[in-house]
Amino acid sequence: MSDQIISTETEKERDFKRLENVLRVLWEKVRLVSDALIKLREENRELKESISSLKLKEQEWLERIQQKEKEIEELRSKLEEMQSDGRTLLSKEEVEHLKLRLRDLIAKINSRL
Repeated sequence: MSDQIISTETEKERDFKRLENVLRVLWEKVRLVSDALIKLREENRELKESISSLKLKEQEWLERIQQKEKEIEELRSKLEEMQSDGRTLLSKEEVEHLKLRLRDLIAKINSRL
């Protein structure tokens, strides 16, 4: 009978050690998952900050674009007004000078081709 009690105690010790090992492995896996979760939360926070920053920059660029479009429209309007009054941006001499310069450039380009 005493052998049976010793055998039972030995089995209990083995079971306890197996359980202890399983719990140790489980605890290590839980720790790894926890570390991964912490890392992912930090990455998520950084990505959200990056998105916010990019949205702000996008808004700034959209405002700049709108401002430039407004300036272009104003300049177009002024040009149309000047042209309707018979005024041009360049004098006749300047226009002739530009035409000559363009002809020279075209001739140089053609000679190189």
